[in-house]
Amino acid sequence: MLPNIDVFKKTMLSKGYTFIELLFYLAFLTALTLKCFYFQFTTRLNIPPFSHVLNVKMVISTIGVILIIASFIFLLFNKKRLWVLLIVNIILSTVIIADTLYFRYYNNPITIPVLQQIGLVGPLGDSITNLIRQKDIIFVLDLPFLLAGALILKRDRLLGFNKLKRLVIFMALFLIGVASFGVVYANTHKDIFSFDKNYIAVRLGILYYHAEDTKSFIKENILTSRSVSQEERAAIDEFFSSREPQGTDFNGFARGKSIIMVQSEALQEFLINKTIEGKEITPNLNSLIKDSLYFDNFYFQAAGGKTSDAEFLANTSLYPLKEGAVYFRYPSNTYLSLPNLLKAQGYTSASYHAYDPSYWNRSTAYRAIGFDAFYSRDDFEPGEKTGWGLSDAGMFTQALDKTDTSKPFYSFLVTLSCHYPFDDYENYDFDVGEFEGTFLGNYIKGQNYADACIGILIEQLKARGLYDDTLLLLYGDHYGIPRLEGGNDLMKFMGVKNNSFEWAKLQKVPFIIHYPGLKNGQTDNTVSGQIDILPTIANLMGFEAPFAMGKDLLNTDKGYAVLRNSSVITDRYIYWSKDETIYDIQTGQPAEHGRYDDELEQYQDQLKISDIIIQKNAFK
Repeated sequence: MLPNIDVFKKTMLSKGYTFIELLFYLAFLTALTLKCFYFQFTTRLNIPPFSHVLNVKMVISTIGVILIIASFIFLLFNKKRLWVLLIVNIILSTVIIADTLYFRYYNNPITIPVLQQIGLVGPLGDSITNLIRQKDIIFVLDLPFLLAGALILKRDRLLGFNKLKRLVIFMALFLIGVASFGVVYANTHKDIFSFDKNYIAVRLGILYYHAEDTKSFIKENILTSRSVSQEERAAIDEFFSSREPQGTDFNGFARGKSIIMVQSEALQEFLINKTIEGKEITPNLNSLIKDSLYFDNFYFQAAGGKTSDAEFLANTSLYPLKEGAVYFRYPSNTYLSLPNLLKAQGYTSASYHAYDPSYWNRSTAYRAIGFDAFYSRDDFEPGEKTGWGLSDAGMFTQALDKTDTSKPFYSFLVTLSCHYPFDDYENYDFDVGEFEGTFLGNYIKGQNYADACIGILIEQLKARGLYDDTLLLLYGDHYGIPRLEGGNDLMKFMGVKNNSFEWAKLQKVPFIIHYPGLKNGQTDNTVSGQIDILPTIANLMGFEAPFAMGKDLLNTDKGYAVLRNSSVITDRYIYWSKDETIYDIQTGQPAEHGRYDDELEQYQDQLKISDIIIQKNAFK
């Protein structure tokens, strides 16, 4: 007897659809894994060889997380499961795209606190366009094929499963996923999670990074009390009671004098006294240094808040947050800041920045920091436009015009001209030789222009009688060269190997203090950072800053800088958290870990103390 043709056709058709559905699942798993793999290696979070045990673990963990996600989709959705898989794929792809673009600029994947600052995306439009690569098309190549598969297996052709079968398939996928992820998770140092989120992505993949970030956000912002516990209060008290007492060298040396502090956009220390094609890159800064006290081992400590973090460090002597900007997350806290401390001494204070007042939430945060006035874009007359707005030269001149110099004042000048991505300087007339047309070349041109503006500021100060009658400070806010964009050219320019040790040493910014008789023309090699600015000023002005976390650079023999990612630089070693390696500062070779473990923990504990103070508003 011949088999029923209709039954045969239906059976074969059903097998065909089952095969296509199987391909759909494999495509979902493979595509997401490849996108995560692409993110991890193009950002250089993970580096070749691909067979390295760290990379293998990352891939295993990533596959495990994807299987866990797929298992719950299979359990919760029946005939709509493929459409849900497609939607989840689109959502996760969008997140990884955001991670990729954000990382290329900030050297970190995106976080929930950063998403709360989504308003910054508009002004960063040009920067975002500059960050996109043609090869990023990999993020969307799979979507047409998955959409086609979902349409072929539309609802009336997609077989439903009874609850028992769905439960069995869910358990199989879930257990395989948990086992894969769990093996890797069990062999990671969870105590580092709170310091270095990149550590999570490197070892467990970008998908789990977001799960951990979400868990941390909920814990810190919803489940955690804002009240300071007795244990936390004791930790804060112990830290400040153990700090070095205020020194006597140069104490009150500039008492009663006005203060002008310049935060220079993306200015790195490697440019100082450097020439290219026979010309100085920063001639005006070099000249100022010859007449000032210069710190050449001064590290930037800004994190995801970039420029705003540097402002916060310099004015409060607290560390920035590991995620998001303090200006957005805690803009109304009580801060024992430089403007507030100076106010008690009878000073007025003002901040000047020729950009949108809402950017980085400055208009709100500056009130908490204690500035009496904030002059932003709308407060300046139109003038020469460079980069994002009014040139630094125009901002400097107008800021001095707005300053009441008849009484002690503190002016905080935040520059803007040399801002990423530096494309505006591609045709600027400064010869950068072999680096013409490169990211590094444009950056050098931009900083040469910014240096010319500093020259105008110095001329203005001298003409107004302020140069020798004012405490003048200048420092860089953060790096200008991201490792992924200009790192290779920078290492070539500096004539050093492209490795973690040499890269760490380049994460310095200049710090200059000018005041007549204050070690003029001398260079101080003390390892230091932006958190040390406030206590150094306090000593020079002759008042106490008992709750500054930094050290007075004129009265210390302790050279160290703690970075927000938990890296630590001292005058003896560099601990680089990304590869968890300690390098001897003299040889650049890996040093014995156990020798410095206790000291490292003490330095890193400062980050915890600072976090408690900020998150619990402990100074209120």
